Amino acid sequence: MSAGLTKPGLRKQFSNDWKKHYQVKIFRERGFERRVCKKCGRGFWTLDPSRKTCADSSCQSYDFIGSPRTKKRLGYVDTWKLFERFFKKNGHASIPRYPVIDRIRPDLFFTIASIQDFQRFDNGNMIFIYPENPLVVPQMCLRFGDISSVGVSGRHLTSFIMPGQHAFGYPKEGYFKDRCMELDFNFLTKEMGIPETEITYIEDIWTMPDFSAFGPCIEAMSLGLELVNHVFMQFQKSGNSYKDLDIKVNDTGWGHERLVWFSNGTQTMYDCIFGNMIEKMKRETGLKPNPETFMKYSKLAGALDMDEIKDPAAVRQRIAKSIGISVSELREQIEPMQALYAMADHTRTLLFAITDGGIPSNVGGGYNLRVLLRRMFSFMKQYGFSLDVMKPSEQHARFLKPMFPELREGLEPMAKILEIEKQRYEKTTKNARGIIARMIAKGERFDEKTMIQLYESHGINPEIVKEVTKKEIPPDIYLKITQGHEAKQETEEKKKIDLSGIPSTKFLFYTELRKLKFTAKVLKVLGNRVLLDKTAFYAEGGGQESDHGTLRSGKKSCKVYDVQKIGGVALHFVDKQIFRAGDTVTGEVDKERRDQLSKHHTAIHIINAAARKVLGTHIWQAGSGKSMEKAHLDITHYLPITEKERNEIEQEANRIVDMSLPVSVKWMPRHEAEKKYGLRLYQGGAVPGKEIRVVEIDSVDVEACGGIHRTNTKEVGRIIITGTERIQDGVDRITIKAGESAESYLEAGMKKISDIISFIKRDMHFIKLPEKFTKDLNPEMAMKQLKRSADIFSVPVSELENTAKRFCREIIDNYEEMNRIRKRLRLPQKELVDYLKSSEAKSIEEAFGIVFTVWKNQRKEIEKARIKLAKSEAQKLASRIKNKQLFEVLGFDRKVLIAVADELLSIKPDATIILSNQVGDVIGMTGNNNKDMNRIVGDLCARANGSGGGKKNFAQGKAELSKLLKLAKNII
Repeated sequence: MSAGLTKPGLRKQFSNDWKKHYQVKIFRERGFERRVCKKCGRGFWTLDPSRKTCADSSCQSYDFIGSPRTKKRLGYVDTWKLFERFFKKNGHASIPRYPVIDRIRPDLFFTIASIQDFQRFDNGNMIFIYPENPLVVPQMCLRFGDISSVGVSGRHLTSFIMPGQHAFGYPKEGYFKDRCMELDFNFLTKEMGIPETEITYIEDIWTMPDFSAFGPCIEAMSLGLELVNHVFMQFQKSGNSYKDLDIKVNDTGWGHERLVWFSNGTQTMYDCIFGNMIEKMKRETGLKPNPETFMKYSKLAGALDMDEIKDPAAVRQRIAKSIGISVSELREQIEPMQALYAMADHTRTLLFAITDGGIPSNVGGGYNLRVLLRRMFSFMKQYGFSLDVMKPSEQHARFLKPMFPELREGLEPMAKILEIEKQRYEKTTKNARGIIARMIAKGERFDEKTMIQLYESHGINPEIVKEVTKKEIPPDIYLKITQGHEAKQETEEKKKIDLSGIPSTKFLFYTELRKLKFTAKVLKVLGNRVLLDKTAFYAEGGGQESDHGTLRSGKKSCKVYDVQKIGGVALHFVDKQIFRAGDTVTGEVDKERRDQLSKHHTAIHIINAAARKVLGTHIWQAGSGKSMEKAHLDITHYLPITEKERNEIEQEANRIVDMSLPVSVKWMPRHEAEKKYGLRLYQGGAVPGKEIRVVEIDSVDVEACGGIHRTNTKEVGRIIITGTERIQDGVDRITIKAGESAESYLEAGMKKISDIISFIKRDMHFIKLPEKFTKDLNPEMAMKQLKRSADIFSVPVSELENTAKRFCREIIDNYEEMNRIRKRLRLPQKELVDYLKSSEAKSIEEAFGIVFTVWKNQRKEIEKARIKLAKSEAQKLASRIKNKQLFEVLGFDRKVLIAVADELLSIKPDATIILSNQVGDVIGMTGNNNKDMNRIVGDLCARANGSGGGKKNFAQGKAELSKLLKLAKNII
């Protein structure tokens, strides 16, 4: 293996040594023969002496369709019950499924295989944590690489149950190849009743991308359909060769939907795995495909794997010819049914994802969920389906209740999400036709790259492009659209620092939380960083900033301004380096900072629980940050948080504080913690290690967390939500202050509102605030008033006072401008009191509402007056236009100049107009296509010691009036 490990190389090597890797005990005992497939060349095992092919779908058609080979037809739920009963009888524990949104693996958004449930990372190495051994699990998996084939091939899905049959730790525990293959052969033949001669076993290989774990796998096939894949994790890379893993894992993944389909022999898998949903959807849409035609098509549908076929039109033509109908008839009869099947699949996938906390969005895994939604809406539009999409969702929940009763909880958020996403889709499609039409006019090609760009930039589905342009959808386009949205992108690692030979730091803040003063030994000095054998300084992590404080050695001392952790080693950043390796130092943590950070961290846990109670169980943490000044929590949610919801979350959080609930912290073996608390533990994301630190607020919240916390919710003090914002599609940020930070914030709020009240009384004479408002004001009222007042002007609270002052100045300026215009129109002047009639406001929110309304009304009135003045002035000036051109200096501001020029062109459409005022503002307009105002105005202003430019028909600039007067008449 000097050339290194490759999958093809290993496959060939394992095939050459088939007795070692593939010949299991039951093959020998039952007399299985090893053959090489005449079509694909792979090795396979069979009891049928006449069989020449391996029975893969590429080598054999679906001969079970219309001719099932099992004892009886099995329903979807019944198949799992039969499976579960058999394996429990044979020593396996049956455990519930894990979420389809992966909370454990830091590199994946979705659960894509049952073995993923038990994979964890410890210091960069994959380990297995399992609640029972051996076990079976009905794991629902989500995969998005085959979206284009869903509904088309008869077998592809985006969500499917992979009944995991797993045994861990062989040879110390569990079992491996011989027992696995014996059990599975007995289930297929004795429980399901499949004839022994109709089962083949194909040889293959499975590997991790880095070859850290790999081994042979054996696929069980029957009549063209793969039923189960047995993966045996047996080896690991060792240099250019490999060696045995210390502990071997049996990773057998069954195809639940395939077992159901095989036992029913329906035209497609979709006709039997959704209960009676497909028949209901056909009745509701009025679809009546020809049964004979559809049966013929279904047997050939295995060839329509859209991600492998480069020319789907050619394949469609071949199938139409085989069936004996035209391509247009094939489209008319088959494609609407394919769309219906896809919708049944997509609704199920979305229901599982939303139940488990997934949110459709433009980022991360939510991107793939939105792709499904928009594809579904496109089908409804394309084929005129008037389906209520919630009906199949509700039917999924009812049908799957015996296996997955939790799906009922996902219906409410799904209904809301569907409504929101439908509105977004309709807005997109409304714009789509115009975008595509403009591209057609420019002669642009609608190839695969263009279609992907249209989806990513504008959300325009390939189906919409096909409908407008009649272009074929490239076969693997959805694979490319969703690529990169199943696995998380690696984040940039911290700068590499050589820590070889440095033992892990002993973290005293975990073992002795109250200990803020300690003695330690300096292990190493790296620039402005000090490495100690132990520390009470909390190292930044989990969004919590580090402790600060001092380090002393004898009479020398320095400040610690940051602490970072790399691996298990803490690096103390100091303002001056005064230590050497071997020194004994005394460290002291800043107590005030520690207390505030711990209050903010515990408050974030409380806010998370409160948000989940107010907004729904779909809420999951998407990030957090905790500093001295404030803290924030990012949560997944399908809408921006409203003011009402914000207030309810704040009230619920403070109710939890007032309950004086104990906050316990304990280290637990990971499998015990997961068994006791479930995967809600991983609110803050994946946590490495065999042992995890569990922080529990009694009866309210429990999370795996490495941060510093209070011991009781009462110690957190008051919690204030200072703001909420939509930071990205599908994610809302809640910013808070707690404890002393909250109290300081309230004090600052009272001072701020006091200053604003003084300003209103001093400068806003037209608004009266009752004394009762000032008298009754308290900190909570003050903050609400400040927030609501700031919302009127769409500014942060910090900018409220200056913004209000600016609006008041503009009101006076507007009054003066209005009077100038009235004077030019020979209308009587108005007194300020006519504009600013005295009003009584019950609060500053109401006062600023009046200010904003007055300002807005003024702007409207000024605009109308400008138009009136412009019309009047244009009538006077029209007669001065000579040779279709005019230059004038008028006593108006820039906006009125523009309005006058516009009016003049409405009178003389082919004229060229240049207007200026006394301060040198210049505007130019023309209706003459032979004139270029960008050049004319630019040149004119440049020669008059100014500058200007714009478009061909309209330009503006600034110049010296005296020079302008000498130049203008000659330059037009």
